[in-house]
Amino acid sequence: MAQEERTRAGRLTGDTTAPAVDAASVLVVRDRRRGEGPVEVLMLERHLQADFAGGALVFPGGKVDPMDRGLDAARWVGDNPARWQQRLGAESAEAAQGLLVAAVRETFEEVGVLLATREDGTPVTDEDLRTRSFVTARQRLADRAAAWDWRRWLEDEELVLDLRLLRFWSWWVTPAGQHRRFDTRFFLARLPGGQTATPDDVETTEVRWTTPGDALGAHERGEAVVIFPTRRNLQQLGTFNTVEEAWKAATTDAVDQRRIQPELVRRDGRVLVRHPDGGDPEPI
Repeated sequence: MAQEERTRAGRLTGDTTAPAVDAASVLVVRDRRRGEGPVEVLMLERHLQADFAGGALVFPGGKVDPMDRGLDAARWVGDNPARWQQRLGAESAEAAQGLLVAAVRETFEEVGVLLATREDGTPVTDEDLRTRSFVTARQRLADRAAAWDWRRWLEDEELVLDLRLLRFWSWWVTPAGQHRRFDTRFFLARLPGGQTATPDDVETTEVRWTTPGDALGAHERGEAVVIFPTRRNLQQLGTFNTVEEAWKAATTDAVDQRRIQPELVRRDGRVLVRHPDGGDPEPI
């Protein structure tokens, strides 16, 4: 049996364990055009120079920003944040709402899909997303433009974020011992009608629709890098043949929504990651 050693904080990486910051990620899904399962999910390839998971195939997402919290009541519609607080294990209702808003913002920024309507209920479409205002807003988000707050932009454009279009999917925390750590809630969202995903060309080099099986197969063949929590999310999604099936499962808590924090282990000189439920360790 291969020699194996469990990590303590920073022991395998040489760094002091960093606190895990709140983050949100979104599995945007659609049914295959011929109506045959499994579902397709939107994934993006990060630039090699990206701060996190450079070069990997991931779902759109990122850490919660201060401007994701305190959104005016006129700028969103959805369940009471206090209900989301319990479901997401958040420290407060405001923190729970921040996770949901971050999910919408990051999806808009990274793949150009916006889960929102106008104040009169008119849906956001590709025609809107190609206008100068929307293109500029997305660029400023990607550039982390100082003194620019997208809450003001939402108000100017009379946009209302539709948080009802998100369902809680899973919860993953970066293992102790890594210098960048995230406490990430993953959400499920249907691709809105009339919208097409596009890369931001800042953090994202490419966006692609793929089945979970195809993405996992590309990783196994060495054609793509898919990190451990992404692989596990793909495996869970791959059990559903339609978006409606996946949506119902997320709505009724029929998917694994536990807080999962894998552990780092060393085996034969390699640093690997293992699910807390056990099993063989895998590449990070």
